Amino acid sequence: MRVKKFVAAAAVAGSVLTVGLATAAPAMAAPAQDCTFGQVCLYYNSSSYGYGAVYIQTGDVSNYAGKYFSGGANGSSGSGVEVKNHAAAVDSWIASNFRVYYNSGYDCSVACQTVAPYASVNLNSSLKNNNASGRVV
Repeated sequence: MRVKKFVAAAAVAGSVLTVGLATAAPAMAAPAQDCTFGQVCLYYNSSSYGYGAVYIQTGDVSNYAGKYFSGGANGSSGSGVEVKNHAAAVDSWIASNFRVYYNSGYDCSVACQTVAPYASVNLNSSLKNNNASGRVV
């Protein structure tokens, strides 16, 4: 009798664990694909707001002035807005670190944030909507 109760209890516990894992939301869902390998995407919104419009970067940019977000896989919120001082998230599709800078010209004297290879991150409070340049480091 004890063996049957143990087996039944274990089955219930396993079911509860499986249901809990299946319904748990990830801490930060990756954005729908806008980038491909060798690119970095900057997004107008953070992950909690659905990312929105995208700027696809393929090389170092010393000043985001004159660069604009466009509609992408995550929608068009922010489309047409200048990238400089308006990015909230980064999706890296490169094998190197990528760094976002508060100042133009890759100046980290005020603030900068390094994004690991192949990572999707929200910019920290110093850089969210305060970004001026970005490059591979």
